[in-house]
Amino acid sequence: MTDATKDIKQALKDGKLVIGTRETVKLLKQGGISAVIVPTNVPAGIRKDLERYAGLGASELRTFEGDSVTLAQVCGKPFKILALGIKK
Repeated sequence: MTDATKDIKQALKDGKLVIGTRETVKLLKQGGISAVIVPTNVPAGIRKDLERYAGLGASELRTFEGDSVTLAQVCGKPFKILALGIKK
């Protein structure tokens, strides 16, 4: 299990996981996210936006070693996930 997978599972257990690009960006703007995790197949435009907001909020942007479907499976969700946020 990779570090990102461990962090995701722990955040899910602690109730600190934010799923989805819109919600992640919203909390990034408010400074409530410590780390953003994106899959390897995230579109360039979304990644660029997340990098910008993560930089402004001093949050870490990490890449999950897998695609959006695999990321969803780790979270136990039946839909693709392009961004996850871990709350502070």
